[in-house]
Amino acid sequence: MHFLRIAFCLLLAACALPVHALQAQSSAPAVLQIYRDRIKPSKMAEYTRIEDEAAEACAKASVWPYLTIQSMTGPQEVWFISGFDSYTAMEQSARPFARNATLNAELSRLQEAKANLVEDPRAVFAQLREDLSSNTGLVPPGTRLFTVTMVTVHPGHEREYEEIHRALKISRQRAGVQDDRIVYQIVSGMPRNIYLIFSAHRSLQNAGVALDPPVDDYSTDVDDSTRSRLDENVRQSVQSSETWLFSVSPAMSNPEGEWIVDDPEFWKSSPPLQRQSPKKPADIMPH
Repeated sequence: MHFLRIAFCLLLAACALPVHALQAQSSAPAVLQIYRDRIKPSKMAEYTRIEDEAAEACAKASVWPYLTIQSMTGPQEVWFISGFDSYTAMEQSARPFARNATLNAELSRLQEAKANLVEDPRAVFAQLREDLSSNTGLVPPGTRLFTVTMVTVHPGHEREYEEIHRALKISRQRAGVQDDRIVYQIVSGMPRNIYLIFSAHRSLQNAGVALDPPVDDYSTDVDDSTRSRLDENVRQSVQSSETWLFSVSPAMSNPEGEWIVDDPEFWKSSPPLQRQSPKKPADIMPH
């Protein structure tokens, strides 16, 4: 029961996401809370049904939005992503919902129902590395897919690794080349020498181009001497790198109003739209 209480609190916190945190905006949230479920073989259908109910409960309680993504490559995982401006905002956001007895009871029931469907569930906090990232939002308009690269850096070689992304950011800004990398560094729940690189995509064709690890994606953006230096930084700093493809799950999310307006057909299976009669996109905007 101790684990269930912890997991329930994390799920409740996901429902308590601040309204401005993940919506389409010019900057990514400063802190991410990511709750990772690794689904046992042949259990995805049952798991999805339970999480659909959880999203419905959150929508019914009119709690804040959260984004759910499901792996298309690698292990079967579902990530619940909540974004916050600060740790203070993270703490404050959960307080009103902890007193919602109806929501508490429903989420607790659903959490117990899925306990045997997952293995190694994990909560992770990650800090935005604005100095290494592009200036785009985490969820641009029309986002349907993400590539997420997890890079483990040799301890003590963080500086060399970070120089790669600083150089890439500067070179692409100078060249006016599109750069959609959002870089976060793990601060809790996994080793701190792990970086997560998020890139949002509108289509599978677009995502396919980005499936190679972004750490190597500087060959056409820098001169020969810089490329040689960065190649050496890669050899010294990168212990391992793995890239997954994720799809956004409307049914398991409690989406932001702006996402729905931008792509109402995609979000029509999400709980907020299932709960209301058809409306014009302008009527779905949050007030």
